[in-house]
Amino acid sequence: MKRAALPLVVLAALISLSCALVVFMNGCTSAGQKKENYWKSRIGVATYDDVVTRLGPPTARETLSDKGFVAKWVRTSQTVSQTDLWTEVLVMRFSSEGVLRQLSVDEY
Repeated sequence: MKRAALPLVVLAALISLSCALVVFMNGCTSAGQKKENYWKSRIGVATYDDVVTRLGPPTARETLSDKGFVAKWVRTSQTVSQTDLWTEVLVMRFSSEGVLRQLSVDEY
C-alpha cells in the first residue's frame, strides 16, 4: 500500500513556517542579549542620569544601606487586543555616587 504524499504546496508552506519561527525566536533572543551586552559595557561608566535619559524614569527605586540604590524598569509590549506579547524587567544597581555597578535583564 502506498503512502499518501503531502502536496508540494503544503510541504513548502510548512518549511517556510518553520524557518520563520526559527528566525523570529532568534531575533527575540538577540535583542535581549544586545541590550544586556550594551548595559554591561556601561558598568562603571554610565550614571543614573544617563540611564534615565535613555529609558525614562524607573518603575521603582530603593535606597540601600550603603547609600547606593537599585532601580527597576518594567516594560510590556501589547497588541491592539491588550494581550501581552512580552515583558522586560531591567534591574540596575548604582553606587552612592549614581554610577552603574550591576544589572540584570529578564524577558518573559
